[in-house]
Amino acid sequence: MGIPHLLNHLRSYASPFVLSSGGRDANESTAIVDGPGLAYHAYYRALSRRTNARNALEAAPSYTELGGIAVEWLQTLEQHGLRM
Repeated sequence: MGIPHLLNHLRSYASPFVLSSGGRDANESTAIVDGPGLAYHAYYRALSRRTNARNALEAAPSYTELGGIAVEWLQTLEQHGLRM
């Protein structure tokens, strides 16, 4: 899933930096979060917590869990000084 070569086309417009616990100036720290990418991230994080599942149906996370993981991840970004 995704747009072929999107990262390569957008890379010249990016401003990479390392997140630190101190954060950065909010005026220069804006992040654009891809919705489907966030959903996949939350889904695979939830799956990685399921070490004892015997099959895919047992491992399937609930919507509540997925939402909680997504919110947790977004809050972590905000703690590092990013605006979405």
